[in-house]
Amino acid sequence: MKPKFTLLGKNFFEKQNLKLIGILLFTLVTNQTIYSQTVVERYGKLQVNGSHVTAENGEKISLAGMSLFWSNAGDGGDFYNSQTVNHLADDWKSSIVRIALGVKETWDGGNGYIDSPQAQKTKIKAVIDAAIAKGVYVIIDWHTHAAESYETEAAAFFGEMAELYGDKDNVIYEIYNEPLDTTPWNTVKNYATPVIQAIRAKDPDNLIIVGTPTWCQDVDKAAANPITGDPNLAYTLHFYADSHKEFLRDRAIAAMNSGIALFVTEWGTTHFSGNGGYNPQESQTWMDFMITNNISYVNWTVAHKNEDSCVVSPGMDVQGLINGNLTTSGIFIRNHLISRAETLSVDNFTINNVKLSLDQNPVKDILSVNSSIVIDDLTVFDMNGRSVFYEDINQDNPQVNIGNLQSGNYILKVSSNNVSTTTKFVKL
Repeated sequence: MKPKFTLLGKNFFEKQNLKLIGILLFTLVTNQTIYSQTVVERYGKLQVNGSHVTAENGEKISLAGMSLFWSNAGDGGDFYNSQTVNHLADDWKSSIVRIALGVKETWDGGNGYIDSPQAQKTKIKAVIDAAIAKGVYVIIDWHTHAAESYETEAAAFFGEMAELYGDKDNVIYEIYNEPLDTTPWNTVKNYATPVIQAIRAKDPDNLIIVGTPTWCQDVDKAAANPITGDPNLAYTLHFYADSHKEFLRDRAIAAMNSGIALFVTEWGTTHFSGNGGYNPQESQTWMDFMITNNISYVNWTVAHKNEDSCVVSPGMDVQGLINGNLTTSGIFIRNHLISRAETLSVDNFTINNVKLSLDQNPVKDILSVNSSIVIDDLTVFDMNGRSVFYEDINQDNPQVNIGNLQSGNYILKVSSNNVSTTTKFVKL
């Protein structure tokens, strides 16, 4: 018979081993959390500083994301769910999701907020809650061309949203989608005042965005007579790349130089109708402009309607989005958002808690990465998010020749075993 203390000793060591395993697992999970910072954790509550919407710490930024379609439209409402938000955040790397809360339209069959408030609130809350859980920003947009007709309802709605979500840095209020070309700026201001007051009664400091006349093109009118008394207020600029070109970019710069901050809550790659005129060249010019001038921007639209500005193939709903059944515009926008994410994720040059480093920075011709793990591939992006260099590596401590790149600032993406990390470097 074995001594009793031997059995006790075995049990003791088994328990200690289990404790040790638990501690190791906790450490791994904790470390993984440390290196998995969300967009909102990184940038915090967005703030207006002079003519820019910045991170909470004042850093000038240009965030990019996607807008959902009218929530009261049958051809766009299938996307108001957590599946859409999670896929846009994880796969598209969208840092912002915009809710287009349909207020009331002649074509909506009573599905708009005015006629069906509880149904619409249930629909948009699913998106808001998912965005908060995923750590991305969410714009709550009062989506109408006649908001002044629903001032009382808008004030009550935004007051309720502020009470529910005002403590979340994720939330942004867009209180008037697109005033018409016949709507004077003073009408917009008079509408905005009580709605802003309703928000501030519950939420003193989250970002509020106000629409501008002529479908949010007349930012010059807002600049000439801005709303005063609220330090965290920005103004909306909308454009469609095939219709609105250099004249509107010039107007935007003039408005910013006058001291107001702009936020592009809706833009399309097409003609302003949303159908026809797909123009990737002019779209790229606009994206370069917004990145250079630190303006955040949200693309129209996540929907499967048979229109060129929609990113999902007609009739494919949320499964089409998830399975990659995208339109030409959808492919273009997704690729852009993914490349932009690489330029925004440069905090920790580590993979699975293994620290990497560059042998030299600035770099003349040979880019060398010090790594104790095998690197699968290297990608270099310019500061507009375009991929300018790629090479399969499959070795540790890789060295590549980037002598053909022009001098300037770049982002290096390093991948290993389906995990990637990024860092900035300077090419001499």
